[in-house]
Amino acid sequence: MRGQEDSSWEGKALAFLLAATILMMVVPTPYLRALLSSTVFVLLVRYQGEDLKIGSLKRSVAASLLAFAMTLPLLLFSKLEFSDFNSAFLLSAIPFHLSVAVWEEVVYRGYPLLRFSRVNLLASSLVFSLIHAFNPGFGLQAFLGIFIAGLALGLVRCEWGLGPAISMHFSWNISMEHLWGYPTSGLRGPSVFVSKLIGSDILTGGNFGPEASIIVMIEFSLLFLALRFMRRWDRLP
Repeated sequence: MRGQEDSSWEGKALAFLLAATILMMVVPTPYLRALLSSTVFVLLVRYQGEDLKIGSLKRSVAASLLAFAMTLPLLLFSKLEFSDFNSAFLLSAIPFHLSVAVWEEVVYRGYPLLRFSRVNLLASSLVFSLIHAFNPGFGLQAFLGIFIAGLALGLVRCEWGLGPAISMHFSWNISMEHLWGYPTSGLRGPSVFVSKLIGSDILTGGNFGPEASIIVMIEFSLLFLALRFMRRWDRLP
């Protein structure tokens, strides 16, 4: 009976994942995507009488700091220069990246991983990686890097809550693109520093940026393993 219930849940969650992905493709701005996806998520979960599993503020702050710390090893392999940055534009990047983190986490981790499922974790990470396929520099390395990051963020969502997954995603994007100046998922914006990884594409991630780098893959793999062993696999919520 339990197996049938789990299978039914997985089917509903995967249907949400695919429908929401298609819907987000026609919604023009990340702000509307964040508003629409969050509203649907809250209404759907409340209708089912379940807890949103948002997580605590303490863990959200910890996740943000962890994401920032994970960017630091890249500096050991980088040429770093101070940039003549536009502070006003950088401030406008905060709500933009927050809205991106909200809608991507709600769609790919929020509802699909409201209950833990290995199938949903793999499926959501796969689709999450594939939606970056049109970004500059996307290839096999980028696919693997984003897929592994999706797995780790999925366990952050399951272990700590949706809020920490959003804050980690947001802190990572802001730090990578607008603090250090790395291309993030193939995209660049104004930044406090301009950083360039030195070495082969395996090390640097090529045009896609460090998210396709072996360094970042190892970091997110270690995060995944750490969260994986915080409690037994079959006992994840």
